[in-house]
Amino acid sequence: MPESFPKCFIFAPSSNGEVYHFRRGNAVQIGNSTRCCDSRRTETLGHCIPPCGKAFREEISQKTCLKEDVTLFVYNPLIISTTMNYAEICIIKRDGKRENFSISKIKNAIGKAFHASGRDHEETLIDDITDRVVANFSSPVMSVEDIQDLVETELMKVRPEVAKKYIIYREWRNTERERKTQMKQIMDGIVAIDKNDVNLSNANMSSHTPAGQMMTFASEVTKDYTYKYLLPKKYAEAHQMGDIHIHDLDYYPTKTTTCIQYDLDDLFERGFRTKNGSIRTPQSIQSYATLATIIFQTNQNEQHGGQAIPAFDFFMAKGVRKTYQKHVKALTDFYIEMEGKEPDAEAQKKIEHKADSLTRKDTHQAMEGFIHNLNTMHSRGGNQVVFSSINYGTDTSYEGRMVIEELLQATIEGLGNRGEVPVFPIQIFKIKDGVTYSEADYRKALTDFDAALEGRMEFEAPNFDLFLKACRTTAKALFPNFMFLDTPFNRHEKWDANDPKRYRYELATMGCRTRVFENIAGEKTSLGRGNLSFTTMNLPRLAIEARIKAESLEETGGRKEAIEAKAKELFLEGVHQTAELIAEQLYTRYQYQRTALARQFPFMMGNNVWKGGDQLAPNDQVGDVLRQGTLGIGFLGGHNAMMAIYGKGHGHNQEAWNTLYEAVQEINKVADAYKEKYQLNYSVLATPAEGLSGRFTRMDRRKYGIIEGVNDRDYYVNSFHVDVKEPITITEKIKREAPFHAITRGGHITYVELDGEAQKNVKAIAKIVKVMHDEGIGYGSINHPVDTCQTCGYKGVIYDKCPVCRGEDILRMRRITGYLTGDLSTWNSAKRAEEHDRVKHG
Repeated sequence: MPESFPKCFIFAPSSNGEVYHFRRGNAVQIGNSTRCCDSRRTETLGHCIPPCGKAFREEISQKTCLKEDVTLFVYNPLIISTTMNYAEICIIKRDGKRENFSISKIKNAIGKAFHASGRDHEETLIDDITDRVVANFSSPVMSVEDIQDLVETELMKVRPEVAKKYIIYREWRNTERERKTQMKQIMDGIVAIDKNDVNLSNANMSSHTPAGQMMTFASEVTKDYTYKYLLPKKYAEAHQMGDIHIHDLDYYPTKTTTCIQYDLDDLFERGFRTKNGSIRTPQSIQSYATLATIIFQTNQNEQHGGQAIPAFDFFMAKGVRKTYQKHVKALTDFYIEMEGKEPDAEAQKKIEHKADSLTRKDTHQAMEGFIHNLNTMHSRGGNQVVFSSINYGTDTSYEGRMVIEELLQATIEGLGNRGEVPVFPIQIFKIKDGVTYSEADYRKALTDFDAALEGRMEFEAPNFDLFLKACRTTAKALFPNFMFLDTPFNRHEKWDANDPKRYRYELATMGCRTRVFENIAGEKTSLGRGNLSFTTMNLPRLAIEARIKAESLEETGGRKEAIEAKAKELFLEGVHQTAELIAEQLYTRYQYQRTALARQFPFMMGNNVWKGGDQLAPNDQVGDVLRQGTLGIGFLGGHNAMMAIYGKGHGHNQEAWNTLYEAVQEINKVADAYKEKYQLNYSVLATPAEGLSGRFTRMDRRKYGIIEGVNDRDYYVNSFHVDVKEPITITEKIKREAPFHAITRGGHITYVELDGEAQKNVKAIAKIVKVMHDEGIGYGSINHPVDTCQTCGYKGVIYDKCPVCRGEDILRMRRITGYLTGDLSTWNSAKRAEEHDRVKHG
């Protein structure tokens, strides 16, 4: 063996297994000890930083000649390594820039991961892991990503739980960097009015108009501000990584609430005040309807979600009565002036008949104006009209019935000269046994359905004839939807048929599905209350993670049944934990919302639209007044989650159905626990996801790749809904979804899809509503194609060309998350894909 080693070293094991020839100045690691070496002798030292070397690893099993630039290698069975000169190491940052190596940055990052895991006193281990990371450098030029990969690898060897924290933080930081890059691209897209998912995130807004562009600019900037400065880090991370979705983040800084149900009777009787003056009590049906639209428009600017009237028929009835009385008086005065005497009985009867005819005409015009106004009066930038809903059906008074009849007729007649289907308001017809429905009346109507529909049949339930007219209107205009007041969870123990204000104890819903009824902080009612905020969990991701982990466990042994059982267990644990995370996040947002001043919502609080608001001075914080509202824990992608665990959806597979039902029950357990903990109205929401269904899917594709049957489409299926592509009958679909309504009391809806022209088969609509009633549906809707030729006005199912004039300018009305839209190009890509996939239910 030579005395010097100018070109190479020769290494050979001694009898005790140690290596004994080393080049001067190199630091070597033998086993777990670090030694500085000088020719033929070695001295054990604690640590040595040598002046030379590049690093890589090579396994050798015999005498080997190594060039001088080889400084890290494995000799059988001992590890022999040298530490390189730090000054010679160069780091390539993500933007391509170079900087000098700093070992402290690696150590600090590892230390933060330990701290995040609750391990604050393991400095020796942190130093050891840091040394191992550096020892594994494969080149004097290292990228940041490569170094982070090495950190993950070394952490996984000794502290997997710390590695998880490190990985989560790393993903979050990557997402943050992507957002900075994306922000410029997003702004460029808004300027160029590109048809992308940012500009099409809201199908109700014209994002290409100047005001719409400003709304979109503001939305994206305030979201970024919220991430950085308002959201606690763990919630921002969970949202940006796609574990949860915090809705309406662009409105987070404003402290607004989501939606509300107006007590119009209170507003009309007291009058109300707007910024520029007071409004007195209206005196005609036209004024009642007009002021209702003004209330819609004004309050929409103080909330970011839907606006609703819970008992439209009851509230408008007074206007009809006043109009009738005015007509009677005017006709009587005219009679006296002309005849010079008071009208006798016969004359009085004619006066009343004429007054009734004039009142009906006025009521019809008022309903026409109401519908036209809500489809043309813009409440916010981007030509956004109010997200309006109205509930009605149970007022049995003559005036209330007239309101319902004329509203339904005006809906059928539609908008403009062509009779376009009105998008707003979303209409909800209340099904109440003995009022709008009875089994006996239904059977009687089937004996001669045409006669029943034309009003040539008497019924026991006073408004059953209006139920049939509602079915006819739905067949032509897609509205009204149907809400079932006698489903057990929708009943109110105080409801009394003889109470003139019984509507206070009738559930009302937002058209999109949000339900506010139960109340831990006051009276059980929908009036003067609404949702505060809601957040949605990504069920498919939880299921994918559960399946992956279950497959990796030795205890499952690769057996299908064992894997599915373990995946279910892990999935339910994940659902529970995520629900708790959301519950805390909602509470954090609620605490922030409480700090809003009453004067930030001058109409809603000043006029007692939100109950309790009138007790606040302008500079008072809203505080406990918000306790009347609800906090929604939502979920998305039940079908996709079951596909991840079982490879089958819950539409026909009972095991999958049971698992999804148990998952929603887990969310309820958390909601109930937090309701007691904070004395707030937590509820479980079957989320109406417009843009979110595509967002989660895209993020999960990036993280896990494309998984067949799970994320291979552009959208996740909404909430607990059976897959839109599932071949299933109407009755089967209703039966599969109905049980979920009882455990999603923050809001739910079941849709069925009809083929062909529903307007030619109103009886089929009535039969579907009966099935929903019998099976325990809380809120249901019926979808079917409604097309209008813009050239000749023909309505029906139109394929490529109008069958009358052969025109190709076709308005195709479809429903998206509860709302109608006549232009599919305004839908985002995920919802367009979903609409394309919807199968018709037989």
